[in-house]
Amino acid sequence: MATNEIFKFGQWLSLPLPLRGDDPKVNEDPTRNGDPVLIGDLTGFAQEVGGVPVTYAIGSTTVTQTRNPANSLEPGWASVALTGSFAYPVEGWDPMTMGSGTPVGIKAAQPGVPSGGGTTPGVKAKLIANAAEDHWFGVIVGQTKMPYPVDTTDVNGDPLVVPEGAYVPIVKVVQVIEGRANPVPDKFPAGS
Repeated sequence: MATNEIFKFGQWLSLPLPLRGDDPKVNEDPTRNGDPVLIGDLTGFAQEVGGVPVTYAIGSTTVTQTRNPANSLEPGWASVALTGSFAYPVEGWDPMTMGSGTPVGIKAAQPGVPSGGGTTPGVKAKLIANAAEDHWFGVIVGQTKMPYPVDTTDVNGDPLVVPEGAYVPIVKVVQVIEGRANPVPDKFPAGS
């Protein structure tokens, strides 16, 4: 029996977000739950992001928690699914001309820019059909209707909301190794 096994499957890990900032108590990364991420050579979808308020509804009541007590993620860390298939908008995707197997790339999240007395918000990562952009991400394996609205950005980085009921592709995460090191060190031995 191997005594050095740490994770049985290693497909859902707590990882440091590249744009989390220098203050370990504050998460400066624009990534939110359900967003695609690029961390070094790893691609996936953030399941939960530490240091970000969690809002959910129970019937007609909306609840916001400053921290999810169900996990121990520190600000700037995320629980990331490195496998699986997710409904998410893909720039350039056309359901009439593109089908399953269409490659999808990722444009990594961008940091906020200092302006005046503060900082503009960062730009979330986005997925692009048939283009590697910053890294290959996965492939389209089907399409579905969005069960809820999704906040994303358009080609210029401007906010865009994909409405509930809009058709979006289902993207399967495929790990492609390009030899990219993550330039941001973990800084802490563990994120959770």
